Amino acid sequence: MLRMLELSARHGAGCFIAAVPARAVDALGPAIVDCPTAVPFQHGWAHEDHSPAAVKGKWELGLHRPKAAILDELRRGRARMAELFGARDRPMLGPPWNRIAPELCADLPALGFEVLSTFAPRPCATPAPGLRQVNGHVDIISWKRGRSFIGAEKTANRLADHLAQRRRGEVEDEPTGLLTHVWINDEPAWEAIDAVLGLVAAHPAARWLDDRSFFQ
Repeated sequence: MLRMLELSARHGAGCFIAAVPARAVDALGPAIVDCPTAVPFQHGWAHEDHSPAAVKGKWELGLHRPKAAILDELRRGRARMAELFGARDRPMLGPPWNRIAPELCADLPALGFEVLSTFAPRPCATPAPGLRQVNGHVDIISWKRGRSFIGAEKTANRLADHLAQRRRGEVEDEPTGLLTHVWINDEPAWEAIDAVLGLVAAHPAARWLDDRSFFQ
């Protein structure tokens, strides 16, 4: 985590940190608050799968249990995020495993959420009144191949592909998001992250966005 924060600050790249409220330790707060480019946001509640065995994929925010129980956990998560990060906490929800039942989206603004973030080009910019969606698009980890780094070339190609799709109008025009995983990155992955952050920061036609672009 500290290495990601250092890279983020050095390159002036907004680093959106997905924090799991039920598992986050108190020491996480000061490290993130002290980094000017860190943007903490809520990653579900406990990152636990509640889906039946017959259901494909893992779901914490699926309607496999009472809706009221899910919303109560998210509400408790908002309170825990405020304890950890104070005014630096941002009203953004990243569902575990990038899955959320569409029926829950309309309830998120009442809990204080303004932004929803999953993975892949978003289907629309506003999944519910008062809620915007801004997704990630390039995951540097291959989960089906032993959670290994996909490689610098493939990372660059996938970033370029999403940028090209935006220019051609083939997908929703939203910021291109890079997903990193600080707990499992190997050294080549860290080197690639450093290179990508530096390349975009130095390019005259590109810039990394900060939280003001999402919440103002």
